[in-house]
Order: sequence, then structure tokens, then C-alpha cells
Amino acid sequence: MNFHTEELLEQYKENLPIYRELLKVLKKKLEQFVKDFGVLVNSVEGRVKTLDSLTKKLELKGEKYQSIYDVTDIVGARVVTFYADEVDKFAAKIEQSFDVDWENTVDKRKIYNVDQFGYMSLHYVCTMPKEIYYDEKFPQLNEIKIEIQIRSVLQHTWASIEHDTGYKSDVEIPKEYFRALNRLASLLELADESFCEIRNSLEDYRRRVRQVVSNGKLDEVELNGDSYKAYIENDGFMILNRRIATINNMEIQEVNLDEYLKVFKAFMFKTLKDLDDFVKDYSDLAYEFSIRQFDGKDIDIISTAAGPLALCVVYMISKDMGESVVKRFLDTIYGMRKSNENLAKRLTNIGRSMGLDKKDSK
Repeated sequence: MNFHTEELLEQYKENLPIYRELLKVLKKKLEQFVKDFGVLVNSVEGRVKTLDSLTKKLELKGEKYQSIYDVTDIVGARVVTFYADEVDKFAAKIEQSFDVDWENTVDKRKIYNVDQFGYMSLHYVCTMPKEIYYDEKFPQLNEIKIEIQIRSVLQHTWASIEHDTGYKSDVEIPKEYFRALNRLASLLELADESFCEIRNSLEDYRRRVRQVVSNGKLDEVELNGDSYKAYIENDGFMILNRRIATINNMEIQEVNLDEYLKVFKAFMFKTLKDLDDFVKDYSDLAYEFSIRQFDGKDIDIISTAAGPLALCVVYMISKDMGESVVKRFLDTIYGMRKSNENLAKRLTNIGRSMGLDKKDSK
């Protein structure tokens, strides 16, 4: 180790508390950007380069650095997105927020020709401007260069594989391994593009479903997770819930109704029209059922499940499905618990008191 390298390492040791403080600030800023971004990311990671790692770097090319401040990756962070197109969207936020050193910034996704091998990520070198953070105790925080990597999950997977195999594209390796790695990189890149296309197609489908539901063309929509969610968002059960709430002037608390979709599918409902017809046909009986369930009781809050539950119970009793089926229904929506047996008995008795087991309500 030469004298210059030793001098740089001493500078590193003196600055170590500042590097750690900078990393803490950087991660916090990136996590806030992710929150503002409004999209889930896989991870936000960060690190301060270790003494051992920096020593190896300087021993190889320490002569290119006049001072420790010329080393651009001592403090580094990485944002891993789920989709490849989100890399560029998040990159725009970095460019808007940080002072980018364009000379040292590299988009490694674009460094290869079409016939070359590689699958990399976007690396920014920048400094933190005072406009987004300044601490008079640590003025150096705005001077030290930081590296921010942005990559998709699959780009991150490739980088990990590349690191694990020790492969570098500028090193000669046997052709059979080169071919295998090339195929793998191509598959990952294709998968990245395909995931983006599928996500975009699903988003378009969901927009179309919401539009069709809002237009009332329910017979055109298959009953599935997306259409069911759109039905709920379009107040599919709320007319009945508001009516039930008037029994004791009760408040309505929103809860998740996802488990009811399994029940409606078990009822053999195929389209949203099947579900909507069911709601309309059984709403009066569900309301009467709820009167018997809640009237005179000291209950001032019901959930948005009150309507669907009443609808399902009156439907099952009227179809002569019996107490055991009501119990299985409760196991589906509440999970297996001991109280379901007694609740099934009570709900079934309410339905029978209405004479629902004597006739088909339709």
C-alpha cells in the first residue's frame, strides 16, 4: 500500500461519522420519494463502503483520486422497483431532487450494443442540495458525492447472479457458459417487458370494468375479483346497508368484503348481473331479517358486511340449505372459530322464524 492510498484511507476514517449520517439522511429522503411516488417498490437499501472494500478499490485505482471526496460511491443507496418502466419514473424524481454529476452518472442499461451481453441498472452520482436537506453541524453532507442505483427486481436478480458467478462481460469465458448466461439475461429482460405489458393490460381491463359497472351493463361483466371490487366501489351493497342502519340509527363501519366473493361463486353466480339480481331480489327479506337481528339490541355500529351477511343467510335458508351450510358460510367469511356454530344456529333460527325454510323466496 502506497503513501497516497494510506492518506485517502485516513481521510475516510475521519469522515466515517459524516458518511453514516449522510446515509441515514439519504435513505430517509428516498423512502419519502417512494411514498410520494405512490407506487410500491421492492426495497430501499443503503450502505457505507467498508474499510476493506475501499482499500481494495484504492489499491487498484487509487491514483485517479486526489482526495477522498473524489471517490463517488462511498455512500450508496439502491431503489429496487417491481417493474422496469418504474425505473425511469423514479429516475426523473432523482434528477429533479438531487444535483446530478452527469459526467460520472452511467445508465448501464444502455452501454451494450444489440449483439452484446449484459443486463444492468441505472447508476446516478450526485450530491444532496441544501434545498432538500441542510444541517449546519454537518455542512459536508452537501459536498460528499453519493451513488444511487435504480433497478427493477429482475435487473437486481441478474446483478446478483452476475456477482455470484464472478462473470464480467469484458472477461473471456468459455462459449458454452457465455451462451447460457446470454440466454438467461435475454429471458430476464423479456420477462421484465412482459410483466410491464401484463400490468398495463390489467390496468386497462380494470378501467373498462369500472366504466361498464358505472354504466349499469352488468350482464357483460364476468364475476371476478376486479369486477366484484368495482361493484362494491359502486355502492352495490350500500343501499341495503344504509337501510339496515336505520333500524337503530346505527353508524356504518367499512370492512373488507373479499371473502364474500367465494360465497357468491359457490352460489354459482357467473356475472355481476347475477350478483346484482340476487341483491335486488333478496334485499327486502334481508332487511326484515336484520330487523329481527338488531331491533331492540344495544348496537350502535354495524359493518358494511351486515347487508351481504343477511342476504346470504336468507338465501341459504330459503333454498333449504340448513344450519350446517350456514355454519360453513361463517367459516368461510370469519375463519374457523368455535363461536360460528352458535352464531349459525341463531341466524338460522331467525330465518326460520320468518318462514324462509317453508318456501323459496323467489
